[in-house]
Amino acid sequence: MCMKIHKPDFLKTKHAYSASQHTGVLFRCWTLLIFNFLMAMKGSYVLGQNAAETAPSKIKQTELLPRKIATAHIPNLVQVHTDVYSGGQPEGEAAFKELRSMGFRTIISVDGVTPDVAAAESNQMQYIHLPHGYDGISDSRVTEIAKAIHDLPKPIYIHCHHGKHRSPTAAAAACLQAGLIDKSDARSVLEIARTGKNYVGLFATVERTTFDPARDWSKIKVDFKAIASIPPMARSMVSIEHYLSQVHSQIHLAVQSDLPNHKSLASDKKRSDIAHDLLMLKELYIELTRDSKAINDMAFNEYLQEGIKIIEQINLEAPHRLKELEQNCKACHQRYRDKPETGSK
Repeated sequence: MCMKIHKPDFLKTKHAYSASQHTGVLFRCWTLLIFNFLMAMKGSYVLGQNAAETAPSKIKQTELLPRKIATAHIPNLVQVHTDVYSGGQPEGEAAFKELRSMGFRTIISVDGVTPDVAAAESNQMQYIHLPHGYDGISDSRVTEIAKAIHDLPKPIYIHCHHGKHRSPTAAAAACLQAGLIDKSDARSVLEIARTGKNYVGLFATVERTTFDPARDWSKIKVDFKAIASIPPMARSMVSIEHYLSQVHSQIHLAVQSDLPNHKSLASDKKRSDIAHDLLMLKELYIELTRDSKAINDMAFNEYLQEGIKIIEQINLEAPHRLKELEQNCKACHQRYRDKPETGSK
């Protein structure tokens, strides 16, 4: 920057000056020079500041994904991608209204339970049923879910029962295959959703899933259905989970209210309801003992027979038996459900 420095009049004189006078002149000269420099710098700063205030920001603010989202009626909601979320089963009109209020247009169930298609449609949302098990997701099923994410109206909500194991895995693997997230984010989805480490097949699904940039999604054809057919074994397991949950809730509430020590019509009704659900649970176990898997697999049959004996001993006076049944289920799941089948993809 060039600045024109005005020469003070006292420098134009022809008179001689003493040493002290000469020093004073130099001091005043440098003072003026510094003052002019500072004023010039101030002008540049103001111009720069005004430009910064009027220029649009080039920094785009983005959310850190994946992330957990708090909701009133949707269990364990995790945002995997801008357009893809996972969570638990929406139950009741309030849950479907909340999904709609959040802008969702498509719901994908990977659970074995029959989807509530009517509730979704009454809230202007489409339901798709693509169920899979706890032992992992086949490559073909991952592709079908990825195709749904690619083609169907967004945003998309993918759910299982609790939203902790199957749906976050499905959402993570499908988004990974579709090229929407990377492997690190896919792993984070399972961590945020608190997917159980014992579900090794689900973790293996994410690890083996890859993104193929050359994939032509237009050539992949999927017949999306609102309700998919479920194998008999899977249907039985869904029903068992339902009645077990019912019995657990009823007994827990009864014990909390000290119901076993009261005699009344209300307590008799509660006992009757619990007895009914226990009977339904027992019948489901008995039906499974007739299945070819139980007939040909002695270990599986033993789990069922032990479960039947425990169910017969569960009542309000022996609520601890319920924990024994849950342990029986857990041991059976670890052996047959949670681990991937050998060689299956």
